[in-house]
Amino acid sequence: MNARIDLLDPGYLANPYPVLKRLREEKPVYWDDQVKGWVVTRHADVKNILGRANDFSNSRIRPFLDHMRRQGLNELAEVGESVTEWVVFLDKPPHTKVRMVLNQAFLPAIAGMEGFVQAKIEALLDDLEGRERFNLLDDYAVPLPTHVIVAMFGLPSEHAGMIKHWSDELAAFIGGARLDPKRAERSTKAIREMREYFATVIEERKENRGTDVISRLIDFSEAQAEPLTDEQLLQTCTILIFAGHETTTDLIGTGIYNLLRNPDQLKVLLEHPEYIENAIEELLRFDNPAACLVRVSMVDDEIGGQQIRKGDRLFCMILATNRDPAVFADPDKLDVTRKPKGSLHFGYGVHLCLGAPLARLEGRIAILEFLKRYSGVQMIDSVPSWREAYVVRGVSSLELRNPEVAH
Repeated sequence: MNARIDLLDPGYLANPYPVLKRLREEKPVYWDDQVKGWVVTRHADVKNILGRANDFSNSRIRPFLDHMRRQGLNELAEVGESVTEWVVFLDKPPHTKVRMVLNQAFLPAIAGMEGFVQAKIEALLDDLEGRERFNLLDDYAVPLPTHVIVAMFGLPSEHAGMIKHWSDELAAFIGGARLDPKRAERSTKAIREMREYFATVIEERKENRGTDVISRLIDFSEAQAEPLTDEQLLQTCTILIFAGHETTTDLIGTGIYNLLRNPDQLKVLLEHPEYIENAIEELLRFDNPAACLVRVSMVDDEIGGQQIRKGDRLFCMILATNRDPAVFADPDKLDVTRKPKGSLHFGYGVHLCLGAPLARLEGRIAILEFLKRYSGVQMIDSVPSWREAYVVRGVSSLELRNPEVAH
């Protein structure tokens, strides 16, 4: 490949699939000078990397922080320090320790949320009644998962907006396509406020336990031979808040967008709502919120004919793997009846996404209920705005018009 590939270009961010297809076919393991790492696009290669947790480390935040400090971005590095013990950035043994507590405290709480999710969705849909125009993200896909995770944590519902703001500022740092020094002040302020807030909540829950996820985290942590430290508890709360709604928002927003763009598939789903579970998996395969998973090589190796050196970063392009024709027939077609076996949309191996059951639960109800009531909506802008990031993917705004509402 002689032509330069720009993973940060707005055109790529809006529609990465032609570039990823070309990479997969011509240079499936490609060194990119801009991101300073190997871009890996074949399903088999990515699955191999994700499955070898001992050889390819998930602890990729430290080199990034060192780079920021060398660039004089000390405030952004401070933000980065506050997420170093997120379970998604840990290797064994600390990953095993934190994940064990999360499995006991978070996963069992999901099943009990279905009634709350259903009621919240109905209320949000009721609010759209009589409106000729609304924004799918601002009015539906964003508030739902935010209120769900706030309820799971036993926090006041009126704090949802504040917590969402902190998460947005953190997302600008974690998933941002470019290192923007202008984000430093806002991101630093947000993470300091978020940490102070949750430190107070954790101390309160230590004194007065409830049935919420934070109380359960403390309970199961204290039951371990080596309990989580206060810092680990704090960072575990922030990753659950952050990841607990970002992925789900993208699933709902981008999923509905792709169904509106494919009216034949929308029609199939409305006529056969029993396909909804298949549809969720297919929507994730087709346009996944986790666009890319990053690993750091701990060994010298060869992947796709390229020599990988210890310390090299590998950008595992999930968007490319989920459209690999070696695994999926007619991969660029959305088919809600498909059972996309082998899709890596929630990762693979020991770091398989912990929040997958919650995202599936919310996505299943939110998308189907929205289509039942508003399947006739029209997109005002056929080209929506997308999140400015190559590691995450999602529609950031989508204005819709309901033609059934008369002036």
